Amino acid sequence: MRCSYIRLLVNDYEACFRFYADLLKLPILWGDESSRYAEFDVGSTTKLAINQREVMAEALETDTADPDLPNQDRLAVVFEVEDVDATAEQLVADGARQVMEPRDWTAWGIRAAHFRDPDGYLLEINCPLIPVRD
Repeated sequence: MRCSYIRLLVNDYEACFRFYADLLKLPILWGDESSRYAEFDVGSTTKLAINQREVMAEALETDTADPDLPNQDRLAVVFEVEDVDATAEQLVADGARQVMEPRDWTAWGIRAAHFRDPDGYLLEINCPLIPVRD
């Protein structure tokens, strides 16, 4: 398992995009000011991503006003794994709190499952649907 993304779930996507792209001048790897999702190169193998907050809430079928999570999903830590299903099964067996079972997110090009850590932070494990060739 390797940390592949830190994903900020933002309320004002356009302003955040401009901040990271124009002010911090991070190279854009994917997305634009209107795409509601973008990835930036931060000089390491782990990338920074921003995602319109409602997009993630819709994808996980959660409500941004969940009383159990007063600041629900402002951040997601994303780990790339070899086998999402096997890793998810092991995490559940070891006591991890699963939010969403493994499924294909074809629009995102990944298979992913979602969990929460003991403090409620969102964790995603994923792997590409189409293996990347070296």
